[in-house]
This record gives sequence, structure tokens and C-alpha cells, in this order.
Amino acid sequence: MERGGPSNRRREGPNRRLEGNHWPMRRVESHAQVLSDFAAFNGRVTVDVGCGTGDLVRWMASQGARAVGLDAWGMITKALTASASGAERFFAGAAQALPLRDRCADLVYYVASFHHVPRDDMPTALLECERILSPCGAAYFVEPVACPGAYSEVVRLHEDESKVQAAAYEALRSAGAYGLKEEFESFYYIERSFLDFARLMEVFEEDPIRRDRILQEARRVTEGLARNGGTTFEKFRFRSVCRLNVLRKHTAQRG
Repeated sequence: MERGGPSNRRREGPNRRLEGNHWPMRRVESHAQVLSDFAAFNGRVTVDVGCGTGDLVRWMASQGARAVGLDAWGMITKALTASASGAERFFAGAAQALPLRDRCADLVYYVASFHHVPRDDMPTALLECERILSPCGAAYFVEPVACPGAYSEVVRLHEDESKVQAAAYEALRSAGAYGLKEEFESFYYIERSFLDFARLMEVFEEDPIRRDRILQEARRVTEGLARNGGTTFEKFRFRSVCRLNVLRKHTAQRG
């Protein structure tokens, strides 16, 4: 299945031996740009599991979707609900216990969220995904991929997620046991700056002392990569590499 966009390759292991700057990958401005290649949103019920700031939910609503955002952080969903325009809805809920009825969703999204599901709960989360999908509905799993010289070089200074990301990928590889058939796999990247990382730390690192230490080390790493790349610190851009796995519900499953 070729879309003329993200590169499509067969897997070779948890990280597919990805070598950040050497694979032909599509550069995109946002996850939404890639996801819009695969489905029309107008009139569809979309569910973003682990919606975070709710930006993707709002964007889908702007495209005509009946968009739902779920996040396990109750304070986030409370704030999002208060600011909702009416075209989207937000609920507190975890991937392994989705507060939605059976077969209610046409499209389900996990954007950099599935690896946050506890490893032992990943099979349950896949069963929940299958449960809420309508017949022939599709699920889109976007996961960050660690590569030398990529954005992961600074993100890991805050938290090394390589093991949980590998566990998430292994769970997706076994999705057929839970009523989900793999349809497509691709890679793409979004450019990020040091300033993007600093903004990320403002949100995710509450300890100001630890945040400053992380940013100091991240600056050192960025300066080194910029120097090796023949550019300046200000102009240097990381590649935030992502893998997209598209899974579709088996029509023969569960009636």
C-alpha cells in the first residue's frame, strides 16, 4: 500500500535498525499532516487516546469529525472540557479501560501515548481498542523512535523510554491475537529545535533544579551536533523520528 508519502518498509526488529539521517523519510510539519493521508475525518467518530493538550482532537473537530479526546490525567481533561468549543469532547480515561461503548469509533489514535500504558496492560489496551472500533475501523499508533543524532538524544536526558517503546512495539506486533490486523507501517520525521525541547521541559519537568540540569546538558548535546553538522546552535534542527502502525479491526472478530 503506497501513498506517495511516508516510507514503507518491512520490520527488522523493535527499532528496525533505523539510522536517523540515512533512511529516506518524509519530513512533515505535524502528525496531523500524516494522519490526514490515511482517512477522511468529516462525519467520522474519532478517538484520541492519551490526547494530552487536545490539539489533535481540536484539529479533527475542525475537519468535521465527531472528535473525542481521552487522557488518564484528570486535571488535563477537566481543563480541556472547560475550554471545549462544542465540536469536541474530552473525558478522563486510560487506554486499558476506555470509557466508551462498543463499536462506537471509526478511527482511534494513539500519538506517542501507547508506550505509556503499563507493559502488563498493553494486551488489555489492544482488546479495548478492538472493542470500541466499528467493523472495519482503523487504529493509528504513532510512536517515537530513538536514532543516533535525532531528537531522542535530548529527550532521553529527561527520561529514557527505549525499553517501554520496545515493549509497545512488541505488543503491536502481536495485535493479531486481539482482533487487529496490521495494514501499514511507515516512518516520518518532524523537525524540532532546542527551544521546542525547552518548552517540553516546562510542561513535563516540575522540578526547576532538575529541569535546569537537563537543559544545560541538552544545550551541550545540541551544540555538539550542530558543530558536527556544520551549522550553528540556533539553526540546528533535530529529526524527531516517528513510526506509524496502522491496524484494522478484523470484520470476523466478535460478531
